[in-house]
Amino acid sequence: MATAKSTQAQMTRDELLERARTLVPFLAEKADETERNRTMLPEVHERLTEAGLFCIMQTPHHGGYGLDLTTHLAVAAELARGCGSTAWIQSLIGNQNSAVSWYTPEAQEEVRATEAPLFVGLVMGPPEIAERVEGGVRLAGRWPYVSGADQATWLMLSARDPNDHARVLTCLLQRTDGHIDDDWFAMGLRGTGSKSVLLDNLFVPDHRVLCFREAERDGAPGGAVNPGSFYIGAPSSIIFSMVVAAPAIGLAACAIDAYKDRLKGRWSARMPSAQTEWPASQARLGRAKARWVLARESLLRNADTLTAQIEQGEIVTLEQRVFYRMAVVEVVSQCTDIVYDLFCDAGTGVTLDGSILQRAFRDIHTLRSHFMIMPDIAAENTGRVQLDMKPKPPYAGG
Repeated sequence: MATAKSTQAQMTRDELLERARTLVPFLAEKADETERNRTMLPEVHERLTEAGLFCIMQTPHHGGYGLDLTTHLAVAAELARGCGSTAWIQSLIGNQNSAVSWYTPEAQEEVRATEAPLFVGLVMGPPEIAERVEGGVRLAGRWPYVSGADQATWLMLSARDPNDHARVLTCLLQRTDGHIDDDWFAMGLRGTGSKSVLLDNLFVPDHRVLCFREAERDGAPGGAVNPGSFYIGAPSSIIFSMVVAAPAIGLAACAIDAYKDRLKGRWSARMPSAQTEWPASQARLGRAKARWVLARESLLRNADTLTAQIEQGEIVTLEQRVFYRMAVVEVVSQCTDIVYDLFCDAGTGVTLDGSILQRAFRDIHTLRSHFMIMPDIAAENTGRVQLDMKPKPPYAGG
């Protein structure tokens, strides 16, 4: 098993996708148990770790593959065919593991000294205000929705700068520095363990405090040991929005497969024929597959385009940032519509516990609620920029 100090043998996108595909039946078998457990099962965590699926974008300096965003998204989408909760954790944690490389070399050496594989939980929306003290900050309060909190080895928890509440400070700390409140009782994505972390007057030294927005603009301090373009100052909020969206692709694919199985077996004396013979259901399935292909291609194509811009050192303009975010919103909306449409046509049986379509329905609507993909704000800002007006917060810059 890889540790934070080891180096992974290099892998290709196709090899990692094949590893993900191989895991889908296992994840599907464990999906109901994962939901009941309300956090990732130990055997699931072990299989994904052994497959190297948490460290696709993670820098080689921290034992990762240092691969591209598109590969990471494609793997997350594939895993969601088996279990949405597992894909959500893999997608978020994989991105957050790579973000550790933005911190100072001193902070990174402290992370590298950890024996357990890197597994970083994050809360970027700052509900608390930091206290500025000599040599660092102190944090106290509650940080909700820390996906993967139970498995985390490190955390990145944000707080507002006491002298400028618009400035967000993201603090790197060991998971054992906080207390987990077992409060994740959700409609969907139940197996993500997205629990709250409580801190009680915790000191975080300056070398483990970072303003990501400033690092994007001025260059990340970790670039001294991680020269890759993604570790110097990439547009983190756009990347994160794509990471949030990736499991939606797999959930829509999962729903399409479950709907096909449902059609093949749905027949009763009250029905005019087997549902496979219904023209409306045939058309619904045809539209769903076409819409899914377009959604998947859109997300991965935009990830490729963004990656090329970052690697070539291009400035990602304001117009491009709001477009990328709007495109992500449309991908998730499209996938949600696919699942909703199929669920509503599949009959009462899919509302019962244990139904794959029911779980996909709950998972994708929970995913859809994430603040990173709020449709009204994304659409308004895309329109404002086209009208030569300044975008509005939050995430006015993309």
